[in-house]
Amino acid sequence: MTGAAGPLASLAGAAVLVTGGSGLIGRAAVSALVAEGARVTVFDRADVLGSDSLRRSSSAREERTSRIETTAVAPVTFIAGDVTEQAAVRSAVTDMDAVVHLGGYAGLGMADAVETYRVNTIGTFTVLAEAAAAGVRKIVYASSINANGYPLGSDEVLPPVFPYDEDAAPHISDEYSLSKLAGEDAARMVAARWGVSITGLRFPLVRDITVDGGRVFGAHVRAALAGDPRRQAAEGWSYLDVSDAGRSIVAALLGETPPAPGILVAAPLTYLTTPTEEALDLFARSVPRRPIAGRGVGLYLDRSREMLGFEASVLLDEVAPDQLVDLAAVDPSAEGEVRA
Repeated sequence: MTGAAGPLASLAGAAVLVTGGSGLIGRAAVSALVAEGARVTVFDRADVLGSDSLRRSSSAREERTSRIETTAVAPVTFIAGDVTEQAAVRSAVTDMDAVVHLGGYAGLGMADAVETYRVNTIGTFTVLAEAAAAGVRKIVYASSINANGYPLGSDEVLPPVFPYDEDAAPHISDEYSLSKLAGEDAARMVAARWGVSITGLRFPLVRDITVDGGRVFGAHVRAALAGDPRRQAAEGWSYLDVSDAGRSIVAALLGETPPAPGILVAAPLTYLTTPTEEALDLFARSVPRRPIAGRGVGLYLDRSREMLGFEASVLLDEVAPDQLVDLAAVDPSAEGEVRA
């Protein structure tokens, strides 16, 4: 570690630990950090990246115990471990300049309610507290657009206003959203106790929107719109390409922000051809709104621009404009099929 707590002046040569680095956003974060010249260590339960920079090690694959196995493959090192295991985390954060915490469950249905809440809350607190106690200069953690509870909640509510920002009052009725909100409270506490610089990022729907010319992403959002149009409205029809997720993490490591709430990061336009005001008339007519121009996303992204200097650069409009969805053409009874 070098220097006092605070954002990094540069990532060149910086030692950065990425928990959950084998996951979707984790892989993008690793790539973005390596491109900036960072010395990256991935901390995850399994090394499944399969990339040239993170080639699998037979010892790392075979060891699935709580004992830490490390395999150095320049420029990335892999450590097998669990974010809820304090000793493993304490060892992993030693001598790191920064920690990017992405480990944990990324939504509902991946585990039961208790396990989802346990891993996400205990894991987040363990990583943040151990990193801060070890003198890590900067911590970035994955929060979620669901920290407000609107999209996934069993109460099926809508936001109190459109567009909404990070300060919108939460309405929590599911374990995943509760775990992400608790993670933001943990960030506040850790920052207050140890004085470490912490930034949270509220990620929306994150995918590699370029796969198969955008057709995979297009099929996903059509099915989502047909299956639960209220949820998509509650997310403001937002998305973020995974490469932009990696770029937002780099921006957060170099910036100074409050530890919470997490900052909303998303593409500035929706994945719809339908103007946003018309979409709101269809699915959120009763919700108060401020003017939204054209196809602007139903979120305020001011903080990501002003605090992080971040704007998404990979847009469906440019990658695959033919995959933008007309709400009038989505048949709720046809599991994402588009009416002719």
